[in-house]
Amino acid sequence: MEKMEDAEPPILEFKAQNVNPVKCPFSNDSVSFTLHPSSCLHLAGSSGAGKSTLSSYIAGLLPPRRGGRLLRNTLGINIVECKWNTAIPAGERVGMLFQQTTLLDSLTVAGNVCVALEYCPSAKNGKEMLTMEQKRATIKGLLETVGLDYARDGNKRPSELSGGMGRRASLALQLAQRKHVIILDEPFAGLDYSTGVGVAKELERLRREKGTALLLISHEPQFVDIVMGNNTKNPTKTIVDAPMINGDHVSKAGTNTVFLDRRESNDDNGTKSKALRHPSVFGKDPHQRFLIKLLDYFLYSLPLILLTFLAAGLAISMLSSDILRRVDVTDTVLSVVQKEIKPLIQMFTGEETVSPMYTMMINMKVRGMLNTTIPPAKATLYAMGMAKLFVLEIGPLITSLLLSGRIGGSYAGEVATMQASAQNKLLRTLGISPVMWTFGPSILASWVASPLLTLAGTVLALEVGAHIGPMYGIGDIASYRQEVWDAVFVPLRLRGVVSWTENEGWEHGGRSLVEYVSSFLDLRCTYSDTYTDALIEIATHPVCFHFIKSVVFMTVIMGVAEVAARWNSELSTRGVPKVITSSVVGGSLLVIFADWGFSQLLLKRH
Repeated sequence: MEKMEDAEPPILEFKAQNVNPVKCPFSNDSVSFTLHPSSCLHLAGSSGAGKSTLSSYIAGLLPPRRGGRLLRNTLGINIVECKWNTAIPAGERVGMLFQQTTLLDSLTVAGNVCVALEYCPSAKNGKEMLTMEQKRATIKGLLETVGLDYARDGNKRPSELSGGMGRRASLALQLAQRKHVIILDEPFAGLDYSTGVGVAKELERLRREKGTALLLISHEPQFVDIVMGNNTKNPTKTIVDAPMINGDHVSKAGTNTVFLDRRESNDDNGTKSKALRHPSVFGKDPHQRFLIKLLDYFLYSLPLILLTFLAAGLAISMLSSDILRRVDVTDTVLSVVQKEIKPLIQMFTGEETVSPMYTMMINMKVRGMLNTTIPPAKATLYAMGMAKLFVLEIGPLITSLLLSGRIGGSYAGEVATMQASAQNKLLRTLGISPVMWTFGPSILASWVASPLLTLAGTVLALEVGAHIGPMYGIGDIASYRQEVWDAVFVPLRLRGVVSWTENEGWEHGGRSLVEYVSSFLDLRCTYSDTYTDALIEIATHPVCFHFIKSVVFMTVIMGVAEVAARWNSELSTRGVPKVITSSVVGGSLLVIFADWGFSQLLLKRH
């Protein structure tokens, strides 16, 4: 039997050398082995010895063109040989079974196997065109091969599978693709003993009946023995039985284990060439998470905000300037003047007809007056319109709608991912509130970032207007900036403020100190005796209004994101995109509704 196995062409011949003992994770001079059909190689060694690195290279998970160079430069591993049987198509060579269940969460178990079946190399190349009935029969056979029931388990979602069932379903995908070699990276991790034995028996039956070669990485020898079979055809041997050539462990026919010795570091052998570098724990405190979020929200959102406000400022200023330039009331005013002044002239002169000289002089005078008053009026109207529009209306609204996707969506995605991956449950077991862990620092960071971003975008848009207006003949830059300043920083109509202004500071004009101080502390409006109107007056002041709208809009966005992300306590990864979408759409709609409410509040001020 062994002679027949030796005569059968190998599937894979592999050899890697340790070319840099300082960088290489294993201390072996080299590692080499050969895989035959139905064979099982146990790649053993302590954690960090390079098992997953070598298996990832074999599986083609490293960059194909620079994977070998990357290993040589960064880890000191030189891939001498990775020779595949040329009779095996490249797409059917190798598959990999990861520690975690690797299935598409949006499909059932049968759907996952069907996708793998349709994308196997023979199906993609058109060599095999299966009908739907043939596909169903094949899927049924594959699921039964790995120990799953087609009728009972085929319609389950990955989130409904146990650990062992998930491993079996993942294995069925590799079989559907007809992989000749399957790499098993800790396939028994997290499984109880009985489940692990069941998976191990299925793997042993798979390689024995299907001829699939297995490259097994595992720290659980009791399961490894089961996969290897422990019979005369496939004897189990340890590294002690493996021949050594110049210190190299070589796997030949009948040798089932290759052991990688982990390289000792300076700390392992007790020698320290430099001071100990402690790992970072930044992010464990609330203020640290606040800083992380603030930098994220502000720095990554700033280019988006500035570009949007630049475009909005250009569009609105050009449109406004063009409209104001086209507005000409001279002829209308002259016709009105002639109609109204002509009877007066006739009354004073007593003549039935008005002399053309009088008409010409009046027209010249009126034109001169209009040419003197209309351009400054247009410039003032242009500046006030830009200031009111961006400061009171669209500035905070544009920023909030953008941040609904940028900040609200990212926060909802972060929390939903934590929800789906049981991180929130972990926090609860540690006695930490998941809401305070994420929402507290994030909402504070958004309260700081949103007004700053809104301010930056508004200033940019208004500055754009300062340069666009003069290009259309509307005012000049200096007068525009002054008009904008006066429109934004309007005096508060509070009795205390008016008293301060009228008395020019601390001059009390003969009044008693009590009367003088009380006049400054009177916060009622000049037009009302109620403090509600005074509160509205302060809240709707352009500067305060700009800040309050930004904070309120951001609170709405973050609140919606928080509720959407935590609504489903049993959320799966499949539902994360839906959470993000609902958060962005819901937050944006509520922001628009809140903006309408602020507009109604602004009407009360006037």
